[in-house]
Amino acid sequence: MINHIVVVGRLTKDPKIYSNQGKHLATFSLAVDRHYKYKTEHQACDYLNCKALGTRALNIKQYLSQGSLVAIIGNLQSSKYDKVGQTHFITEILVETIRFLSPKSLTQVSTACSPNPIGLKL
Repeated sequence: MINHIVVVGRLTKDPKIYSNQGKHLATFSLAVDRHYKYKTEHQACDYLNCKALGTRALNIKQYLSQGSLVAIIGNLQSSKYDKVGQTHFITEILVETIRFLSPKSLTQVSTACSPNPIGLKL
């Protein structure tokens, strides 16, 4: 069996980090475009909940914020809980690898090689 997911999207809000006895957990939501065709080309957006553990969580908190573009490789995890007699199901991505695809801010972009080293439209 294979449980593997690869997505590219933007954070919908700043990540939250939780720490307990030296263990770290970051949670965030990712907006991912979904294209489909029904008579004409359409586009929708899926909002995926993600969580990362350990040093990944600390790096996410330090370098990412709302609107940051990232690529994620991970596994889908599902769980359920009961609340007031109703069963709720949760599906999340457990992050294995994350690539930061946009700089934290334009002011932190190095200009050592050229005035616009990563091709941003200013």
